[in-house]
Amino acid sequence: MDDDYFVCLGCGDDEEPNPRSRRHNKELCVRCNRWQRQAWRYGLTIARFNAILRVQEWTCALCQEQPDCEFDYLQPDKPTFWQIDHDHSCCDKPSSCGKCVRGILCRECNTSRLPFYERLPDVLQDSVRFNDYLNSPPARRPEAEVIGIDKTFRDARLTSLMDAFFGL
Repeated sequence: MDDDYFVCLGCGDDEEPNPRSRRHNKELCVRCNRWQRQAWRYGLTIARFNAILRVQEWTCALCQEQPDCEFDYLQPDKPTFWQIDHDHSCCDKPSSCGKCVRGILCRECNTSRLPFYERLPDVLQDSVRFNDYLNSPPARRPEAEVIGIDKTFRDARLTSLMDAFFGL
């Protein structure tokens, strides 16, 4: 009977996923499966994703917000809080080569705030925070290299995954 008991290998959640949910990896919950697929789509490993978040101090690189555990993590039917930002001028496909990843942003910053700012004329692009982010993206900083802690399980509400499971 123990074989039937589900525990997500990413976050440790033991709530059985809806059997109709599309999951590439059946050993992960719906939310962790989405994170894994998002990281792969942008040419990142989970360790690299964690390293970038670590450098950003587990906050959005622009607004410094953190996910709300109750809203973001515990509702797998909602889109994920974290969005991978990349330089769209680098790759001509919807995914990324991995080298053009700039950082990890919240949904609002990635879908509204940053695109709006980037469309402004150069003379109006005077925000120190946005310019610092664009000129020195967290993902391209030397301290964003993967280290041992990036390959270990972190608190699920911080959206990290266990690299040991993925063999990274």
